[in-house]
Amino acid sequence: MDAYTTVLKNQPFQLIYIDAFAGPGWRKDKLIYTNEYDDFRKLHKGSPRIAIETNNRLFDKLIFIEKDPDKIKELNKLKLTFNNRNIEIIQGDANSEITKICEGFRAKDRAVVFLDPFATEVDWNTVKCIAKTQRVDCWILFPLMAITRMMSKDRQHSPAIDSQLDRIFGGKEWEALYKDSPQISLLYDQPEQERAHYDKIADLYREGLKKIFAKVAPTKRAFCNSTGFKMFELFFAVSNPSPKASGKAIEIADHILKRW
Repeated sequence: MDAYTTVLKNQPFQLIYIDAFAGPGWRKDKLIYTNEYDDFRKLHKGSPRIAIETNNRLFDKLIFIEKDPDKIKELNKLKLTFNNRNIEIIQGDANSEITKICEGFRAKDRAVVFLDPFATEVDWNTVKCIAKTQRVDCWILFPLMAITRMMSKDRQHSPAIDSQLDRIFGGKEWEALYKDSPQISLLYDQPEQERAHYDKIADLYREGLKKIFAKVAPTKRAFCNSTGFKMFELFFAVSNPSPKASGKAIEIADHILKRW
């Protein structure tokens, strides 16, 4: 956030931060014991508070989107704590709310959006809407594990799951991840289909981002669980087609992704 705002420090833009899945504004330590100790876990700043406290160049406006009414209450407390800042809290679905925000952008608006869903909530149409603005940079936390669980290793046709994957990838591109197995099905005497390695799922999504955004950071960052399985991959994409603007944003993001 400091790097992002520093670059735009002397630019005559209204700088906006949008948190699509804001949460309560804080998070707790992971706890390895039982829930009896939950109250003793240390609280840490969540992304909304980090954005508020970015002070090298303050965000002119901060928009926090959240569905959960209890988390909305916590966000309202945060807003009261920083009552001198322009903070808008929206209770609603991130996909529909971001679409409305993007459609209302003005020429002097510039924004950074943080998409960090718990699972597969983000629609591809929402991502396309962000890219179409040509004014928004976007951090996307891609839920690799959740999607891997949806996509069985052997292709099992399910209209419900197929529809979900269409929504996430924006069409049938995900079907390319399934190839005919070299083993012949004894039951149907037809080649069965097998899914590619799960890394290819994130690669496919990234290729989709490259088609709709001006630039996508070449480095991706994986977040793994305790067994080493990749749960999420973090991407950064720029919608501004200006080579100067997009180049600087990608340079900063790639530096962070490589060294963070």
